[in-house]
Amino acid sequence: MPLPAEALLRTLGERIVLARRARRMTQPDLAAKVGVGLSTLRQIERGAPNVQAGFYVTALWALDLLDELLDAASVLGRSSSIGILLEQAAGARARDGESP
Repeated sequence: MPLPAEALLRTLGERIVLARRARRMTQPDLAAKVGVGLSTLRQIERGAPNVQAGFYVTALWALDLLDELLDAASVLGRSSSIGILLEQAAGARARDGESP
């Protein structure tokens, strides 16, 4: 895994820890809400790259942070040619009556 991607996961894990603590949740409580074991939650909080992305997303949901992830995802690629293609595809789907 590229070093910038590893750093991103570590930062995400750190943010999850901070959000959990701010909500006064224990690791076992969050693990139960996410539907994972305590060892998997600890890996998430360390930013382990071998944890399924869906578990990271579910942890964000459990901490009521999913809207922030959606905001971040909505700007991905906007400044590149890929972003232009994504915007065009979304517009075409909307014209065809498809949901994104």
